[in-house]
Amino acid sequence: MEKKRHHFVPKAYLKAFCNSEGRVLVYRKDEPQKALLLDPNATQFRNYYYSQPKPDGGQDNNTLEDLFSSIESDWPETVARLAARGNVNDRLSNIFEFMSLQRVRVPASRDVAEAIDSHTVKSTLALLLAKGKLPPLPPGLEDLPNRVEVAIDPHRSIHAMAAMMQGMARLYSSIGLVVVHNKTELPFLSSDNPVLWFDPSVPFEEQQPYSVNLNSGPVLMFFPVSPRLAILGSNEYCKEYARYGLRHTEMDDEEWVRMVNEQVCRFAYEAVLASAPGQEDLVLRYADKSPVLETTMLPGAEGMLAVHRQVFGKRTSKPKWRSS
Repeated sequence: MEKKRHHFVPKAYLKAFCNSEGRVLVYRKDEPQKALLLDPNATQFRNYYYSQPKPDGGQDNNTLEDLFSSIESDWPETVARLAARGNVNDRLSNIFEFMSLQRVRVPASRDVAEAIDSHTVKSTLALLLAKGKLPPLPPGLEDLPNRVEVAIDPHRSIHAMAAMMQGMARLYSSIGLVVVHNKTELPFLSSDNPVLWFDPSVPFEEQQPYSVNLNSGPVLMFFPVSPRLAILGSNEYCKEYARYGLRHTEMDDEEWVRMVNEQVCRFAYEAVLASAPGQEDLVLRYADKSPVLETTMLPGAEGMLAVHRQVFGKRTSKPKWRSS
């Protein structure tokens, strides 16, 4: 059977955030006041999102979906063991693989990879024009390289996922992990971009997504597992984690839970996910903020050098790729 509906947030994850009726509350950033109660099968997917071209000219719709499903199938048991405060050190590979996929497979990551490729195309065009290797532009269109829209084949961002995975491995080698059991009345939120990390030593308003110094700077990573569970990572936990593995702790500070939910809302790309209403103020506050690409051009030895980083800003529509 050909698979069409490719979930970038898997149903195995979404089910932990469902209410008693089996629905998850979805706040889309484009319409944050309009909350949607949806079945996990009906949200957080794109058609053929992980399809790949075949050498014979056809399209492979199943290989990546099958690979992802093999990891997702173990997740409910992992969540059950975490909730029961069981020893999960024999399931660390599933935890790391699942979290890594939830960072690299989502639109928040793939759109950035495609935006970098798009900028490279435009900067190459500008460089060729500057060197006289292309015909001069017509009068009035001298700024065309900056104005032109460049669509990128989405298959390229599938390939970029491998490099992103390597970055996740470097992050994991720099931090220790703990399981946080939420004992407050305020549930954890999640999103379509649920794996987040930042530098906690930087004031909140100056923090940027995924901008940390893994060699020396402080790092805080957060991944909501359910409204009552989360995995927290920090370089402060390295020694204890190396000695005991993944251990459990409790959080009864509602202000702390609200703080991490605030981070979840601004790291969300297109949608915030909730098990119950009640935190709409956070959703609305960050409806126009998401992790997006910022490119700065700096002079270099052989011309201008592009420096890319992610910042909290407003999402823009990317040009649609047309294969024919």
